[in-house]
Amino acid sequence: MPSESRAQNLSLAGALLSAVAASSCCLGPLLLAALGLGGAGAFATLAAFRPYILGVTAALLAAGFYLTYRTPRAASGDACGCERRNTRRAGKVGLWIAAALVLLFAASPTLLARALERPAKAAPSGVRTETVTLDVKGIDCEACAVPLRRALAKAGGFHALSLDVPSQTAAVTYEPAPGRLEAYVAAIDELGYEAAVRGPATR
Repeated sequence: MPSESRAQNLSLAGALLSAVAASSCCLGPLLLAALGLGGAGAFATLAAFRPYILGVTAALLAAGFYLTYRTPRAASGDACGCERRNTRRAGKVGLWIAAALVLLFAASPTLLARALERPAKAAPSGVRTETVTLDVKGIDCEACAVPLRRALAKAGGFHALSLDVPSQTAAVTYEPAPGRLEAYVAAIDELGYEAAVRGPATR
């Protein structure tokens, strides 16, 4: 019985760690942005492994359910079996808490993208803006927009950002000024991504 309980705990702990690892490609840049640090693009390498990590997470969680809900072997214990029932009840509660946390971490990129999405604000009257498309290698979900917006806002003249994750591009609306696009590219590169201007700006 102790070995089965230990195996169950290990499988649940592994599932939680795997879920955190699978979400780190999006949670990492947000954490670094909150701390004012660069290197957000370094987490993009994990995005390619996300489906495999989630597969391992599901397998570990399934093992936890199996070990928790399978018919137990006859085991020595107190005469009434109270000790065994209490242990199994605690194990089931822990399993469902772990499952909820795993689902929360697995869904966090989508939830973060929706929660942190900012609608584009219209420029004040009389202010001329242009929109340029930037190639940004390393973006893997909409949550990447958070550190990008912060970096572009610091560079000045920034109004709005729209990511196209599959094509690895970002549409940036800004107030044109000498050297501004170069400043944007440098600000994005400083985060750990690789940016380049794609084509001329449009008004």
